[in-house]
Amino acid sequence: MQYVRTNWLPLLVILVGFGASLALAFAPLNFLLANTVPDDSFYYFQIARNIVHGLGSTFDGVNLTNGYHPLWMVLLLPIYQFFSTGAVLDVAPIHAALALSAVINAALGLVLIAIVSRYTSKTWIKALALACWFFNPFNAYAMSDGLETALSLFFIALFFLVALRYGERSSYRRLLMVGIFGGLMMLARLDNVFYFVMFLAWLLYSGGLASIRNILMVGVVASIVVLPWLIFNFLTFGMFFTSASAAYTIVNHEIIIQDNGASLFQQLKAVVYMTDYSLRQFVLPQTGAPSVFLTLFGLAIGWLVYAGGGLRRFASRSVPLELFIASGCVLVFIANASIRWSPREWYFIAFDLFLVIGVAWLVEKLRESDKLRTSVAVIIVCLVASLYYISWSKVLQDRYYTSNPLLDATLWMNENIF
Repeated sequence: MQYVRTNWLPLLVILVGFGASLALAFAPLNFLLANTVPDDSFYYFQIARNIVHGLGSTFDGVNLTNGYHPLWMVLLLPIYQFFSTGAVLDVAPIHAALALSAVINAALGLVLIAIVSRYTSKTWIKALALACWFFNPFNAYAMSDGLETALSLFFIALFFLVALRYGERSSYRRLLMVGIFGGLMMLARLDNVFYFVMFLAWLLYSGGLASIRNILMVGVVASIVVLPWLIFNFLTFGMFFTSASAAYTIVNHEIIIQDNGASLFQQLKAVVYMTDYSLRQFVLPQTGAPSVFLTLFGLAIGWLVYAGGGLRRFASRSVPLELFIASGCVLVFIANASIRWSPREWYFIAFDLFLVIGVAWLVEKLRESDKLRTSVAVIIVCLVASLYYISWSKVLQDRYYTSNPLLDATLWMNENIF
């Protein structure tokens, strides 16, 4: 009860966000296909349905495939076991999967409370950070996409939390927890390995060569967690790692060569273009209020440099664990946007996760230094809330539609063609 009394306001934010996620989960299929659930989700849905109906890990019922992130597939199997009818319009498992994502998102909120409580004891600051997450419509849509997104973000947050606990007081038990949750994080989404790599980099940075033993230990633990998936891949598919290809990536690479030649300059130009395009198209818009958050980012740098003792003292400080792990976002972005040229908005949603943690830290620092009055905080909150709606209306409403002609055509063919 003490926990509830201390955190009643952020818990209320989670409850409201959970209600909104459930409303999305049980929205009509036409709305979901037009707004939240991309076609990528149906790779999961169809494979899960085939597995429970005895057709194996296949999409077409014939050819084996392992082109999915394993942990989300494992959770989908009982859903399709209990809710799938095998009919043409098999929508009950989809709603159940989205409801599960809503539950996972609510659990993520509880982890966020534990994280931001390390930076502030103020209930209203915790609630503000969680509101930045749950009331951002871009996040709400991404966490209801039927993909591994919610599960991936949940384990990224858990990994971040246990890593912070290890950084606060190191012990082999806490390092073991980092390895376990690091492995689960990678099973939730394979390119989350970059966050784990940056934790290993922090161990080396903070402990030097003396940390090699700890690096090996946590790496072995995480590998043991991932090992069953690797063994299953090898025994079933003859390979250790997931094999998946995206036509979008191949087309982008081939068009660059076809239109501009294969010179190194053209390749570098394409890297710059795809990097800039992905930032503008996916990362900044999905924050909901990029102008506000970029301003806050500038304030954070200003506080670190000047309020923290000046530029010389700032340059002499050690880099905290938080920045190491958060920089995994940069590596994920480079891998998908600058190298693969295959960006999707759900690849980069973790950026918002670290953003709201940073908001809690910054607001607490401003409060401590008497730079933030309550009236100013209220104005900022109202501004962010309004920009959320404006950005959502401008971007999402232009991107999505109120109906899906492909679904309409499919239903017509199902009813009229024998």
